[in-house]
Amino acid sequence: MEDLFKKTAVTAGITLAVYLALFLWVDRAVDLWVHQHWANTWVFTAGTYISYLARGRPINLGLAVGFILILALDPGLSRKWSKCLLFVCTTGAVAIIIGDGLKFLLGRYRPVMLFEHDLYGLHFFATKWPELSTPSGHTVRAFSLLTALSLLQRRAAVVFLSLAALIGVSRVMVTAHYPSDVLFGAFIGVFTALWAYKYFFPTDLAFTGQSN
Repeated sequence: MEDLFKKTAVTAGITLAVYLALFLWVDRAVDLWVHQHWANTWVFTAGTYISYLARGRPINLGLAVGFILILALDPGLSRKWSKCLLFVCTTGAVAIIIGDGLKFLLGRYRPVMLFEHDLYGLHFFATKWPELSTPSGHTVRAFSLLTALSLLQRRAAVVFLSLAALIGVSRVMVTAHYPSDVLFGAFIGVFTALWAYKYFFPTDLAFTGQSN
């Protein structure tokens, strides 16, 4: 537990430092360039289709169905599949709650507000879509669920995490988010999955780093 706490704290500090650097010196330039050169091109179209993989409503529905299946078929978690499914669904649900809460709390203007109204930065306690940029919800969903699957299927981890990264990049491709929003979402997703895994599978020696 202490080892994971230290890793979380160190990574959080690094993520915060990089986030601030991107926020101050990189984000605006990147999204303005993307908007100028990729709007209405095949890149934008490709990013749109990739983003569909982590849309909120289908994933929320999938998580709800997962919880219902567990309650209906194996509420006592006597089978391995039900415990794994509960782990994945819980990871996704918790990450979404954290991500959405921070969106409302921080209230960062989305890139569209920069393009159309020259508005940039945080104004806190927002409720409207154009003011809910950070963290990227698609990235939170992608990294939480795909990291969870990576922990269950280690051999496919590179594929899962590459897909999560591609979804995160797609949010910049369509100028729905800034790079720092994607970084923030990835951090939330990955570490929510790690902490949930630690809770559901505390005796996994490969994960905890213990040895006999």
